[in-house]
Order: sequence, then structure tokens, then C-alpha cells
Amino acid sequence: MTPLIGRRFFLGSVVAGLGSATGWRASHAAENELQPGIAIGEVGLDEDLFAYIQRMSGSFDERLYKRLLGAANEFKEGDAIVGVSAADESSRVAARKLLANTRLESLDTHPPLRDNLFHFLQQGLEPETLAAFSQATLGQLKEYLLKATEAEIKPLIPGLSSDVIGCLVKLMSNHELISLGAKIFNPLPGSNIGAKGYLGARVQPNSPTDNVDDIRWQVFDAFAYAVGDVLVGTNPVSSEVASVLAVERTLQEVLVTFGVDHLLPHCVLSHIDVQAAAEEQQPGSTELWFQSIAGNDTANATFDVTIEKMVDYARRRQGRFGLYFETGQGAD
Repeated sequence: MTPLIGRRFFLGSVVAGLGSATGWRASHAAENELQPGIAIGEVGLDEDLFAYIQRMSGSFDERLYKRLLGAANEFKEGDAIVGVSAADESSRVAARKLLANTRLESLDTHPPLRDNLFHFLQQGLEPETLAAFSQATLGQLKEYLLKATEAEIKPLIPGLSSDVIGCLVKLMSNHELISLGAKIFNPLPGSNIGAKGYLGARVQPNSPTDNVDDIRWQVFDAFAYAVGDVLVGTNPVSSEVASVLAVERTLQEVLVTFGVDHLLPHCVLSHIDVQAAAEEQQPGSTELWFQSIAGNDTANATFDVTIEKMVDYARRRQGRFGLYFETGQGAD
């Protein structure tokens, strides 16, 4: 059977809408073909991104800057479609070397994208927490984080911008990412969820027809294995308010019946506007509100999400549980 839509066509369609974030025309991405990657030759021992750009272009070149940042990534089709991937492995290694030699301060003063989300996130940064690292390179930060303890790392986190974090992970192997993640914990207040040595799980009782009996029995089955302490959350098929509300009430009823509604939340992962409408129609029927989010205004617009909308919803959730976000890879 011929597929209705190809993977590469889908990627091209999505990244076309993100053309402004990469500096490439949307029509370029819409060609749905992998673009030639950037080839990077020998780099100097201490040469950083900006010295390399100066050497190659004679002045700062934003498009080249974005291509170099992308070249430091592991290969992704989305990067290749918009022309920000490395031409080969040696170019990827060279891009990472340039990135490792670049100071945090330089990265923060050259954000690859400035939009409403960028400015909103900037308001929450506490740059004074990174005073000791103001002249440090990204490579030095990486080495410090891999050696430091959780107590030493935690005070630095409020000062790390999204751009620095996004660049940092480009320099790390899977083993290094696991090693770092294994010593930083953020448990939910008043619980063991997210704590060291504790494994939690979400129950995902989905039904192809949103049948509430099907959903209910899936929760029973999960509880029989003592699973579901993080969240009981259904991915619905229908986005109709009445259908979402019926599933919300079903999940809530199970938790109340088992006497655990004060310990864990329920959620129907429809669009947040639909969840809000369900709550308005029947107050107290919802608990945790879900929404998919992305890393820039253009991508969030595909979810019909704005900063103003999410801030308003955050203010409205004053109970034990607030908002639940998920992000994806690639298109998101």
C-alpha cells in the first residue's frame, strides 16, 4: 500500500514553518530534499565559533553561525532538510571543537533566535549564579558538570540559558548525558516522585474509541501491578469536550474509589483549551492540565499555543496539581 504521506515530506512541511528560526527560506525546506551539509576543515587549537566565522567570512555571519551550531549535532533529517547538518563526521567533530572552545558569555550574547519565548525565558534567568563561569568555555562547563556533585551543580542551574544548555548537550555522548542525569534529581514537593533511587510510572489507559469501560479496566490492570503512581493519563481520540469530560470523570472516579485521588492526579491529554472547557462545564472534574509545547513561537503556533495563553492557564491552576508539558524531538 502506498503511504498517504512520507516521513521526509512531513519533516519538510514542518520545518518549512520554522524557516525563520534557521535563517533559511521556507521554500528551501519545502523541497523535501536533504541539503548538502557544511564542510569544516582544520580548526585552530583554541579557535572558537566566532574566531572561525571571522576567519571564514571576515565578520560575524549569522547564517554560518547557525550552520555551525547545527553541524555539532548528531545527524538528524530535520537538520539536513534545512541545511544545518555536518557534511561528514570529521566536520561534526570540528564543529564540536569550535563549540567547546566558545565562552558561555559569547553564546548568550548571540542567540540563534529572538522571539517572544526567548525574551520570556530570559526574564527567569539568574545570571549571577554563573558569575564564576562568566569567562568559562562550554567545554570547561561540561568537564565541571561531569565531575561536580549535585550540591555543586544545583546552584548553577538558574543561570543556564536554553541556548547554553542546547549547545552543551551537543558536546556530550549518551554515556555522559546518562552520567550527568544520574546525579541530578528534582523530586516533586512532598513526594518521592523524581527522587534518587525511586522509579515512578504513568498509567496510559488509551482506547481507540474512548470507551470509558475499556479505559477503566486498563487502570485496574495497571493497579494490579502497583503501577501508576505518577499519573493516570489518557491520550484521547476525540477532541470533543463532552468526550474528554467523560474520560476525565471516569479516571477521577477510579482514583476516588481507591482512595488515592489525594496522592496522584488524572489527566486527559487533549488540547489545553478543551481541558479548560471541560473544567468550566463541570468544575472539579479535571486535575492536571496537559499541553504539548515547543522551543519557539513558530513551532508553538502549530499547537495553537502562545505565552499569554499558557501564563493565563498557569494562574488559573491553583490546586495541588498545575500544568503538565511534553516536548518532542525533531519537529517539536
